[in-house]
Amino acid sequence: MKDLGHGANVESMAKKYGKNPQDIVDFSSNINSKLVNDLEDYILEGLKNCTKYPDINYWSLRNNISEYISVDPSFIIPGNGATEIIYLLMKSIGKKLAILNPTFSEYKRSADLNGLEIINLELDEKNNFTIDLDNINKNIDKFESLFICNPNNPNGKVQDIKPLMKLMIENNKLLIIDETFMEFVEHEKDYSLVGYVEEHKNIFILKAVTKFFGMPGLRLGYGVTSNKKIIDSIYRYKEPWTVNSFADTLSNYIFKDKKYIHDSKNYYIEERNYMIDQLRKIKNISVYETDANFILIKLHNTTSGQLKEKLFKESSILIRDASNFIGLDDRFIRVAIKSREYNELLIKNLRKLVGN
Repeated sequence: MKDLGHGANVESMAKKYGKNPQDIVDFSSNINSKLVNDLEDYILEGLKNCTKYPDINYWSLRNNISEYISVDPSFIIPGNGATEIIYLLMKSIGKKLAILNPTFSEYKRSADLNGLEIINLELDEKNNFTIDLDNINKNIDKFESLFICNPNNPNGKVQDIKPLMKLMIENNKLLIIDETFMEFVEHEKDYSLVGYVEEHKNIFILKAVTKFFGMPGLRLGYGVTSNKKIIDSIYRYKEPWTVNSFADTLSNYIFKDKKYIHDSKNYYIEERNYMIDQLRKIKNISVYETDANFILIKLHNTTSGQLKEKLFKESSILIRDASNFIGLDDRFIRVAIKSREYNELLIKNLRKLVGN
């Protein structure tokens, strides 16, 4: 099977180095480390619902999401993770797509597989990967749609992209925003463009339920747009019943769990400040600002591949080698923010391996 170059490759790494997968501390995948309250009860309820097909129109699921993000349910397209929506979207837009790099590789892969022409634009690494609005404006006639991740993966920094939205609307371009990690942002409402969807048909937003709610195996994501042409096109290609009964059932509860949402957001605000402060005390690395649940690090005395192997072999810690992101190289790694115990373990081992 082809290696798609993502994190969370615990099983293959454990097999390669003869380790028990259960012993691996996975810093390569960006998942909320907190479990949803009463999760077992919801799973059992979902199990009972497995004796029948999920609702093919996902009325309940779309209404639950609608209440959570305050958007008309007809604008919501549920999917088997946000990745399904990305691939469907690539079948439903114009043939020229600009992508702001470095970023999530599935944007490019899905575009390639659907025969789109890709225009790679760069975020400014020297200025914490900020958007170069002037450069986008210079290239505006080369593309029909532009894809941006906000907060961006792999660096985690959120940006105010309302000026970018204005530029896209003025030039009648489609702006696609992946807000997968937006719930981790401290002042989320200041940055999310969900509130602009109803007014502007030039916006398509991606959301992934399973990142913030810590259940990637559940596979639940959704797209949000008021562009009826795109909605109709996606549903023309979309397979039926791609969202399972477990995800459908859990949507009745997780979006209403205000305590879990509040506690998770506050934990990551506090813990990322702690992580950044501690990591910046380690010599021979540069640590980038982040607003998400992961941190991008530049190495100065080793390579990402060498460090990944040493951490795994010596301490059963798995990090994300970020060298395969467009615009990055073998000096970059990405690490998730986990529990304080695990974060201290990572900091201790990084200090030992690169800080001396």
